[in-house]
Amino acid sequence: MIQGRGNWVGGLWIKGGGASLKSTNPATDHLAVFETQQTTAAQIDDAVRVAEEAFLGWSDRSLADRIAVFEPLEHIVKARSQDLATAISQEMGKPYRESLAEALSLPGKVRMSIAAVERLPDLALPGAPGVSRWEPHGVTAVIGPFNYPIHLVHTHVIPALLAGSSVIVKPSEITPLSGQIYAEIMSELQLPPGVFNLVQGDGTVGAALSTHRSVDAVAFTGSWNVGRRILEANLDQPDKLLALEMGGKNTALVTDDADLRQALHEIIVGVCLTSGQRCTATSRLLVHIDVANRLLDALTIALQRIQPGDPFDDRSFMGPLGTHTAQQRLIQQLTQATADGAEILVPVKTLPGGAYVTPSMFLVTSGTADQTAHQELFAPHLTVETFNDDQAAVDRLRQSPYGLSFSVFSKNENRFKWFQKRVRSGIYNFNRSTNNASGLLPFGGVGKSGNHRPAGSASALYSAWPVAILQRQPGALDPDPRVMEHVGDVLDTLQ
Repeated sequence: MIQGRGNWVGGLWIKGGGASLKSTNPATDHLAVFETQQTTAAQIDDAVRVAEEAFLGWSDRSLADRIAVFEPLEHIVKARSQDLATAISQEMGKPYRESLAEALSLPGKVRMSIAAVERLPDLALPGAPGVSRWEPHGVTAVIGPFNYPIHLVHTHVIPALLAGSSVIVKPSEITPLSGQIYAEIMSELQLPPGVFNLVQGDGTVGAALSTHRSVDAVAFTGSWNVGRRILEANLDQPDKLLALEMGGKNTALVTDDADLRQALHEIIVGVCLTSGQRCTATSRLLVHIDVANRLLDALTIALQRIQPGDPFDDRSFMGPLGTHTAQQRLIQQLTQATADGAEILVPVKTLPGGAYVTPSMFLVTSGTADQTAHQELFAPHLTVETFNDDQAAVDRLRQSPYGLSFSVFSKNENRFKWFQKRVRSGIYNFNRSTNNASGLLPFGGVGKSGNHRPAGSASALYSAWPVAILQRQPGALDPDPRVMEHVGDVLDTLQ
């Protein structure tokens, strides 16, 4: 087991003063990977103070100077990519090839963020008596998830730093080693001390950081329940920016004129990639009754053939769930779904040696097992419903509280556009999986999926805020005639 270095604050490694925090390998029977100490409330105060002090100097630099700091990142990442990928796979069970792709994506995110920052619009309209500028928020807290423990942190960190903010990262308590290696990578850049910081801890640390009075912005990726608590806890801080990405119950809709071979492939990818532990994973299927039997028969065979395996075996398409707790929770949820009337098409099975579950598929009807139809399970599970009328499908979709990614499979693009106009979602896919979103486009959702602050290409828009600057030359006056009528002689005495 690796012993942690502590928190990275102000350019120094500082041991946490709290209780022990351990990560375990979900592909094993609770084998420990890493141990560190949690951050205390006093240490959070120190980290915020250090970030505040670093902010002014960093934000005073030109954008070109801030961009230049990241030039060595690609070389640094190449040297540490295998270490980082190994840590990700060991801590959350993702296949190593996926973890390596995540690690190697870091320089690309910098390039995309630079392009986004440079494209920020000038908001001053023609004839405006001043200029508009984009200003950094100040201290930005980034609360990371476990499924993409570095990519989904990095996607907020880089735009914030480029905008001129200082940053404090709290990685997931499931993946603290991955967070430590990320801090080690960032520490090799010539960032001034205190501009980038990392603190370790569980949800209590994240809560203390996200509600801190001197934290000016919070970027959170995780569940709706935690996102809601962040919203509630910051109600009396309306000036604090909250960028919340909170998952989804993403639907693939298959029409009666769809190419079923194409739909089958894309649904399997959506359900099983990263063991269903993606915000954009396909977890719900609405299929037209005329093609339902053919598609469901094929899905039943396909899902039963895909089995989870060792993340470091390249033959494994999917690994375990991220934790043993997640495995237990899924079994409880699916047991309840069957009690509520869901029909099992492909049963879930647990496999020995780790938090392994096989892909599963349940059939539900409107009013039956609704909780399963509308609840994010974050696992390789597909909830199926049939429909025989497009409007009825829309009515059913509108009952979902989530709105992140939505797919329509059809040979008629106008039919896709018809659904797109009637179903609220942040990402629309035509004949492609709900998975595999692009950082070159906005990434975020509505409802319980997000609060209209998408990441991806849109991240620069919430990493800074627009201000108006109106000015006049010294001594210049645009005299108001009514003022001059009454006090013009007084003004003249000051010439």
